[in-house]
Amino acid sequence: MNIRTTTFACVLAALGSWALTGCGPSANNGSSNSQGATAPAAGAGKATAAAAGLPPAVVDGQPISHEALDFVARNNFNKKYDELTPDQQKKLRDELIKIQLLANAAIAKGKDKDVDVVQAIELGRRNVLMQATLTEYLKDKQPSEAEVRAYYEQWVKDLPRMQYRIRMIGVQTEPFAQDIVNELRKGGDFVAIAKREASGEAAKEAAGNGGWITLEGTAPALANAISGLKVGQYTTEPVQLPDGWGIIRLEETRAAEKPEYDRVRQALTRDLLSKKVDALVDELKKKAKIEEPPAKG
Repeated sequence: MNIRTTTFACVLAALGSWALTGCGPSANNGSSNSQGATAPAAGAGKATAAAAGLPPAVVDGQPISHEALDFVARNNFNKKYDELTPDQQKKLRDELIKIQLLANAAIAKGKDKDVDVVQAIELGRRNVLMQATLTEYLKDKQPSEAEVRAYYEQWVKDLPRMQYRIRMIGVQTEPFAQDIVNELRKGGDFVAIAKREASGEAAKEAAGNGGWITLEGTAPALANAISGLKVGQYTTEPVQLPDGWGIIRLEETRAAEKPEYDRVRQALTRDLLSKKVDALVDELKKKAKIEEPPAKG
């Protein structure tokens, strides 16, 4: 059984699909007739239910609590449940009733005892607790503009300086790759051979075009081979690749472009936050007693 671990956040995302479409306030929300004659009755009903201590809904004896509805309403509408329109309240209740019905059906079949389901529930609980820790920890640790800007300047300095556009003939074995090198030495056309050896129409159309790459982002053997070429040259010895062997031709080079700050600002901010989380985890590790089996070998 393949169970994907989820948290209540996934439920919120599902509920959000109707929250952002059919359930939002109508275009006439500010008009006098948008409140209608039903609004006072709805308010009176809520007050009566609250005064009597009754839950907004009950499914087979299990209450859909006001707290649960409040929680989902805040996360979808940034409002309390009692501040929603009657239509929004009804649809919110219907969604939680549906969830409860489906959960009850699973329990009736004993799914709540299934090992994978138990683990998914437990991991979901831990994930929620983890998020609560991170929310509290990071609330006063958001990177400042100056911090992000300084991180950007250092990040740019560490970027690769050059990009290389290559073309490659890829084969499965070294002897076959050597045969192709010999064919090229006799005047064989690199592009034609790349098309011939490619698998699939798209690959044949690309004719071995590897696009723009950086040496820092490639396998060491490939990076070493490219760094020894001049534009127009190909490797005279087969290059071992992760999935076979190749003959590489360097098509052109260019200076790497510097990404604009505004384009990468959010990603760098997330990276800084991630580093702060890593620092917290390192601190917690020092205080914790963690027992693991010794590494093998």
